[in-house]
Amino acid sequence: MDNAIFVQYGHFMKKIAIIIDNISNKAGTERAVSNLTNGLISFYPKAYDITIISIFTNPTETSFYELNSSIKIIHLNKKEGFKLYNKIFWYNSFIKNIKSINNEYLFDVLMGTTYVHNILLPIICKKTSTKMIGCEHVTYHYPSKLIQKIRNYVYKRLDSLVVLSEEEQKFFNKLSNTFVIPNSLPFDSKIKSNQNNKTIIAVGRLTHQKGFSDLIHIFEKIHSVFRDWQLIIFGEGEEYNHLLSIIENKNLTKVIKIHKNVQNISDFYQKSSIFAQTSYTESFGLALLEAMNHGLAVISYENEGAKKLIKPNINGLLVTLFDKDDYEKKLIQLIESKNFRFELANQAIESTSIYKEINIIPLWNKHIHSIIKKA
Repeated sequence: MDNAIFVQYGHFMKKIAIIIDNISNKAGTERAVSNLTNGLISFYPKAYDITIISIFTNPTETSFYELNSSIKIIHLNKKEGFKLYNKIFWYNSFIKNIKSINNEYLFDVLMGTTYVHNILLPIICKKTSTKMIGCEHVTYHYPSKLIQKIRNYVYKRLDSLVVLSEEEQKFFNKLSNTFVIPNSLPFDSKIKSNQNNKTIIAVGRLTHQKGFSDLIHIFEKIHSVFRDWQLIIFGEGEEYNHLLSIIENKNLTKVIKIHKNVQNISDFYQKSSIFAQTSYTESFGLALLEAMNHGLAVISYENEGAKKLIKPNINGLLVTLFDKDDYEKKLIQLIESKNFRFELANQAIESTSIYKEINIIPLWNKHIHSIIKKA
């Protein structure tokens, strides 16, 4: 490693704590947190003492994504789904819990990973020397208008706000403490897709905003012409039964499969040819980045995250939001031309290099220490 890049500041390990809703979840935020914490420990083994505070898990639960053995997890074992009249009590209890933990551990930095955590950080860290870093993992417009106003007022009190793209940073243009650090690629696959398998893969939480019902409707039309292609969806969430019923009602159970998330997703990328994303909103698109790195031809609705990663007709294809007809036409383009898939895929592989850990983790290291140094 280049010592000029991988600088370890100071002589003492810095205590970093990251608040996350549920470390056992199998989604993008959890993947991003595992990438960041593992990366900091790997590149700077004597620089960081890292703790993850998981709100909705108990000590019997573990992280779905592998974590370095030196990373501590504190489980708050809070209950989800609380009713409106209990919210004030819940938030008060949550704040007391985090304050108590911070008083015990004396963290140098406390990081939030949702707008709820980030809004509460100034209350939690009041009258302490702990620095506050808010991290935004959803698009700016995802919360309600009221939450947006509260967030924009409170975020001024954070030591820094880290967003995933320049586009997201523009929405916080009235704040002077915003910084752009994209997610890092969790792995650099040595084995790429050979574009021989007639498989389309999609990965993401089974929620409305991921648009999987659109993808199923699109694939139904595709299947009527291209009978030997299949669609495999990897994900878990509240729309599982709904999506399954759509597949069954369309008699597509033999060609559309929904699987739970797997540890070895890389193996399935390698055995696929096309990655299809239909998210209506996406702040970054970590699964999309993974697919590009594996040499898949990628197609996506034109959400915020996809626009950051895809250069249309160069390293992937973009489709106007909700335009299922155009999505179908462009997907047929990919299916019909293996050469076109290879052209896009080769450019996609090249474009992911800037997101490798070796480029992203040093940005975090530098940023954390600049925040700690702030008066």
